[in-house]
Amino acid sequence: MPALSFANIETRVMNRLRIPTSNSTEAAKVDALINDVIREMCSKYDWPWLAKRQVINTVDDITTGTISVTKGSTSATLSATQATSMTDRIIFVTSNTVENASYRISAHTAATDAVTLASAYTGPTDTAAAYVVYQDEYDLAADTGKVLYVRRFGYRHPLTRLGWADMLSIKNYDVSEGPPQVWAVHDYDTTGDNTTQKQLIVHPYPDDTYQMEAHYKLQINSSAEVSGTTTIPIPQDYVHVLEWGVLGYAFPIFLSDTVRGAYYLGRYGDALNLMVSQHRDEDGGAPRMQIEDTYRGHFSRSRRMSPATVDLGSWFGRLPYQP
Repeated sequence: MPALSFANIETRVMNRLRIPTSNSTEAAKVDALINDVIREMCSKYDWPWLAKRQVINTVDDITTGTISVTKGSTSATLSATQATSMTDRIIFVTSNTVENASYRISAHTAATDAVTLASAYTGPTDTAAAYVVYQDEYDLAADTGKVLYVRRFGYRHPLTRLGWADMLSIKNYDVSEGPPQVWAVHDYDTTGDNTTQKQLIVHPYPDDTYQMEAHYKLQINSSAEVSGTTTIPIPQDYVHVLEWGVLGYAFPIFLSDTVRGAYYLGRYGDALNLMVSQHRDEDGGAPRMQIEDTYRGHFSRSRRMSPATVDLGSWFGRLPYQP
């Protein structure tokens, strides 16, 4: 069975409303309503059919040469030029031990020595200060809606998600470097501009190249409305649910028919709830009665009890607690 396009859905809806498909004025209204219901359906749940992934590699820190900084000034000068731009990265000046503040680099052109800080330098003036530059924020894909999970390779324990306020609090006092341990999403590539890419923030400050993989929910209509021959971003098994939702809103709006509107809205709501229930079962897995055996990996062979020393009390005391 061929996949239904947006135009196919538009035709089906207009036929049920008994509106000629040649009526471009009414068709435009129906199109807007279809897009509204698509957004509504997609926002109902973290559907697996909206999941995408993106590989993000951290970058090395920079410590080459020294930097000249002046208290109260946003201008600084490198003793050795850098081949890549350091714009939007974080710089720490080693000699600024009074407050150990970090500064965002607002402007720097590759292969030049001039650096502009986003805020005035508050440490003591130093014409040859040691420094370190980190990149702790990375662009997420332009169509990122909600970040679901961030993988980190080469480590047993997964990255921990933090709220953005907790992340910023850690940045206030912790200047440790190394592989990312925690992550958060905050702000945009151009601060305050939600038309630019969301930022993934990590900590500690990366001192090398570490591979991560961000799994996220596709943002519907991130660039334009769905239209024409474009395939709708909903599986074909659920196309009828989209039609019911559109008709539930369309009958009262276009034909003042609240009875049919209520009928289709009822079917739409029931189907959506059923979809959520089905996918939640798939995501969570079937209930298990046995105790997970994963705890065994935390005990070395030398710490295991011999059979002679095991009794019921010591055995149950070693099992993980399960309410």
